[in-house]
Amino acid sequence: MAQPVEGAPANQVDTLLRVFPDGLTPEQADAVLAVMGEAELRSALRPRLLAGPEGGKPPAAEAAPLAAYANRIDAVAAAFPRVPGAIAEAFARPNGRDAAVSPARLGLSILFLFAVGTAALLAARRLLPESGPEAGGNALSRAARGLGIQAVRITAFLVGLLLGYAILRPSHPAAPAVLIAVLQAAVTVSIADLVTRFLCAPDHPERRLLPVGDGGARPIHRTAVTAAVLTATTLGLADLLGALGMAYDPLIALVLPISTAPFVYLLYRMWSSRPAMIHALRDHLGLEAQEVPTLALGLALATLYLVGLWLTAAAAALRLETGIGLRLLLSLFLSAAVPLLALMLRRPVVRFYRTPGEQTDSRAALRLMRAVWVALLVLGVVATAFIWGFDPAAHVGLGGIVVRLLFDLGVVLLLGYVGWELLARSFDRVMTANTVGDQRTAQRVATLMPLVRKFLQVVLVAIVVMIVLSSMGIAIGPLLAGAGVVGIAVGLGAQSTIADVLSGVFFLLEDAFHIGDYVEVGNLRGTVEGISLRSLKLRHHRGAVHTLPFGQIKALTNLTRDWSLMRLEFRVAPDTDLAMVKRIIKDISKELQADPEMGPSFIEPLKSQGVRRVEDDAVIIGIKYVTKPGEQFVIRREAYQRILKAFKANGIDLVGRGVVVRVDDPHAGEHAVGFAAAQAIRDTRQDKASAD
Repeated sequence: MAQPVEGAPANQVDTLLRVFPDGLTPEQADAVLAVMGEAELRSALRPRLLAGPEGGKPPAAEAAPLAAYANRIDAVAAAFPRVPGAIAEAFARPNGRDAAVSPARLGLSILFLFAVGTAALLAARRLLPESGPEAGGNALSRAARGLGIQAVRITAFLVGLLLGYAILRPSHPAAPAVLIAVLQAAVTVSIADLVTRFLCAPDHPERRLLPVGDGGARPIHRTAVTAAVLTATTLGLADLLGALGMAYDPLIALVLPISTAPFVYLLYRMWSSRPAMIHALRDHLGLEAQEVPTLALGLALATLYLVGLWLTAAAAALRLETGIGLRLLLSLFLSAAVPLLALMLRRPVVRFYRTPGEQTDSRAALRLMRAVWVALLVLGVVATAFIWGFDPAAHVGLGGIVVRLLFDLGVVLLLGYVGWELLARSFDRVMTANTVGDQRTAQRVATLMPLVRKFLQVVLVAIVVMIVLSSMGIAIGPLLAGAGVVGIAVGLGAQSTIADVLSGVFFLLEDAFHIGDYVEVGNLRGTVEGISLRSLKLRHHRGAVHTLPFGQIKALTNLTRDWSLMRLEFRVAPDTDLAMVKRIIKDISKELQADPEMGPSFIEPLKSQGVRRVEDDAVIIGIKYVTKPGEQFVIRREAYQRILKAFKANGIDLVGRGVVVRVDDPHAGEHAVGFAAAQAIRDTRQDKASAD
C-alpha cells in the first residue's frame, strides 16, 4: 500500500507529483487521502485552485528526477526530529480516528502471541522427535524427512500464534493489521530456518546436502537465521507503525537507519570470515594460489551488490512504491540462493565427470563449475533487477542497447558452453559405460556415438549462433531462407556425396559393421579403423589403409560377426589309423579348452570330422571348431603346432602332393639312365665337332 508524504500541507500535492510525474494509481491516491485531515486537504487544494486552469507548468517539468530525490531526502531528514512525536501520535490516535493504543499492552499482546506459538512448537517437538542417524535411505531422503518434520513444527508455531490471537480477541480496528505484521515476521524467520536446516543440517551431518563440514554448516545456518530475524524485525516494525497510521516521512526516517542492520551484519560476517571463505571456494573451484585475488574481487562485488540493494530499497521507499518489504526479502533470498545452489551442484557435477576408479576431480569438471558460478551470478543480478522493476527492454538509448546486448550475449554463450560440456561428457560416459559390457554393444556404441555427438554439437553451435545474431538485432529469417536455398544448390551439385552420406547412415542403422571388425569389400579387406559420414577406412593387415565411400559399397562381408567357423584339413596316408587320429584331436581339444587365454574364446571345441574325401595317394581328414569373432586365427596357429607335433610323435606322416610314375620292368629305369647318359655324350661330341 502506498504511504502519504509528510510535509507542509500546501506542498504535499506538488511533492507527490514531482515523485510521480505520470500521476498516482487509484490505490495510491486513496491511501494519501485516507490519512489527510479536512484541514490538510483544504490547505493543499487552495493553491491549486488559485493557480487556475493555466496555472503554470506541470510539477514534473519543474524539477529533474535528481531534484525530486533531493526534495524527498530533505523532507525525510527534516522529519527526524518529529519521529518521537509521530510515534506517540500514532499510538494516541491510530490512523487519525481510532482509539488510543497502549504501547505496553501492545508489546505484552505480541509477547503472548509468541509465547502461545512457542508452546505449540515445543509440543510438536515432543510429538515429532528428530529421526536419528540410524534412519535408512540416502542423504536426500533423510533430509526430506527432516524437512517434513520441521515444516510440521513451524506450522504448529503459526497455528499457536493464531490461537493466541483468538484467545485475546482484540477489538481494536488496527489489531488485524498488527497480526499480519507479526505473522509476516514469523513466516520470514521460519522459512529461513527451514531452508537452511534442509540444506546444511547443522546437527545431522548424515542429512547434509551442501558439501561443507560442521565448521561451515553451523555458521551458514546461524548467519541466515540472524539476517532473517533482523530483516523481519525491521519490516515488522514498519508494518506495525504503518498499521497505526504513523506519518510516512517520520516512518521512513525511523526505518531507513534500522534497515541497515541486516546488511551491515551480512557484510560483517562475510568479511570477518573472508579467509575461511576464500579457502573453501579455492578448494571448491580448484583455483591456484595466484588466482586467489579473483575471490577477493568476488567478495568486493558481493559487497557492492548488498550496498546497491539497500540503496535501491531506500530509493523505492522515497518514491512511495508498494511491496518494498516483499521485494527486499526476495532479493536477499536470491543473494543467498545463488552460492548455495552452486555449492549443491558441485557433487552432481563431480560425479558426472568421474570415471570408474577415478578419485580426483577432472579439470573439465572444474571448468564447468566456474561456468556455472558465472551463469548463476549473472542470472541472480538480472533477476534482482527484474524484482525491483528494472527491465532493459524498456530502456531506450545507447546505454539500454549495450546492457541488453551484453546480457543476451553473456547468457547465451554461457548456456551454450554449459550445454557443450554436458553434451560432450554425456557421450563420453555412455561410451565408457559400454566398454565394460557386451563387446558387440561396445563396438556399436563406439561406431555410432561419435557421429551422433558431432551432429548434436553442430546443431548446438548453429542454435547459439542464430540466437546471438537475433540478440544483436540481425533478422535471421532471411539467413535461414538463404541457407535453405544454398542447401538445395549444394545438394544438386553434390549428389554423389549425399548418396555416400545416406548409404553410410543406412549401413550404420543396419548394424553392418563396427569399428574393429574385419570385413571384405570386393577385392579389398581389412579391419574397420574409422567411420565418417561419407566413407569407411579399412586397415589392411600389411599396413595399407583403404578409404571406401559408402555409396560405392555394393556388398560387404563381415568376417567377425557373432561367431567364426574354422576348418582344417590334413593329408595322411590311406593306411593311417583314423581312430588314433580322432583320439589325438580330442586330447588336443581338451588342452586348448583348458588354456586360460584360448579356452574362453571357444564356442565349439575342436572336432574331428573324419575322412572328408579320398584322393589317389592320400586321405583328407577334416577338423573344425567355432570361436568368438577374431579369435580363430590365434587358435588355428596353436592347433596346427600341437597337431603336427602329436602326429609326428605317433608316427603319422603327412602326404605331400606330387606325380606318381608306375614302371612294370624293374630294369627299365637303369636302361633309361644309360640311354640318357649315352645321348648326353653324343650331344657333347657333336657340339665340339661343330666348334672345330
